[in-house]
Amino acid sequence: MKIACVILGTRGDVQPMVALADGLIKRGHELTICAPSENEELAGKINCRFVPFGPGIKKSIKEKPEEQKGGVAVKITPAQGKKLIGDQINLLPSKISDSDLILGAGIVVGVHTAADILKIPYRLVAFYPIILGTTPDDPLKNRMMFSFGKRMMNIAMKGFINKFRREYGLPPISDLWSHWMGENVIIACDSEISPVREGVAYKNTQTASMMMRSAKTLSPEIEEFINQGKPPVYIGFGSNPIKGVENYNSLFEKVNKATGQRLLISKGWAGLPDNSNSAIMYADDMPFDLLFPKVAAVIYHGGAGTMAAVSRAGIPQAAFPFMADQFDNRKNIVRLGLGPDTCDFKKITADSISEAIMQCLTNDKFRENARIISESLQKENGTELTMNLIEREFMK
Repeated sequence: MKIACVILGTRGDVQPMVALADGLIKRGHELTICAPSENEELAGKINCRFVPFGPGIKKSIKEKPEEQKGGVAVKITPAQGKKLIGDQINLLPSKISDSDLILGAGIVVGVHTAADILKIPYRLVAFYPIILGTTPDDPLKNRMMFSFGKRMMNIAMKGFINKFRREYGLPPISDLWSHWMGENVIIACDSEISPVREGVAYKNTQTASMMMRSAKTLSPEIEEFINQGKPPVYIGFGSNPIKGVENYNSLFEKVNKATGQRLLISKGWAGLPDNSNSAIMYADDMPFDLLFPKVAAVIYHGGAGTMAAVSRAGIPQAAFPFMADQFDNRKNIVRLGLGPDTCDFKKITADSISEAIMQCLTNDKFRENARIISESLQKENGTELTMNLIEREFMK
């Protein structure tokens, strides 16, 4: 098959789709990745055809962190939303006109219509179950908030999309969220950690997390730092927007002094300034599958991809969420006894990080629960499960 993966989101959306594309290529399929140009290097690692498409999410978050309010990956105005959807409908079809299937991930609200224009199937691939909405058992407040959000999206964008659909001779859509979700959402995350709940509104099939195995080793500098003493604690906030990055050096120094633990800090999308010393090391992207088994605990933003990686490593974790699924991921960490409860990222302090680290390191139940979850997850291959699902449905 010729498959187009259309992605607009953070690293947590892109990396698992690259893992999926890699697996599909190895099975003989032809893949095209359509994503913002900032992801070209990542796609290049699997020798996949890459088509730059869509605005840079990383650039937007890094340049204007003060505008990111939480709840979504990046703040989008109605005008920007219409530009995104319009481009997905009008420009995308010509770039992937020979495709047999479109797989969308992230903010791809207009991609289903692009697939309809090409008369080919569309599937949304998501990495957290909360995108499927609420259930009848959820608190009334939650159900009302989700319903209100859907209604606002329909008011803002449904007529806009239907205008294009009329021009292309397509029937109108009745609900924007349903159109985005498509016929059967592929939920590529681990049911042991983030199960899809009974009663969600949208048809789905849950596979498991799609992990991109590292082709390289840890850098000599990181290996040397790890081997200089007891396993360090990893701290990383991924794609979270961070204001006042210069203040984080002093925050981590306070954490180091309060806990007596060496720290390995990911610079993340914020590009935290490098102030490395014998007790604290700052580093760029690190392969989690190689790194996490060598650290004592992981303190992070609660991103789904990082949670999957640390859970497979079998070590305690603590999440300080900022947006989207990160809050639900924190609940699951606490529910499963994999780590302590924490404050939100907006309220983070040296004391809150230090307390989370000490709880991770001193609570034997966290370590035992992490070991048990790890053993279960090691038996699963989310990429294989997802590929099998796609081939069963579309290669009949």
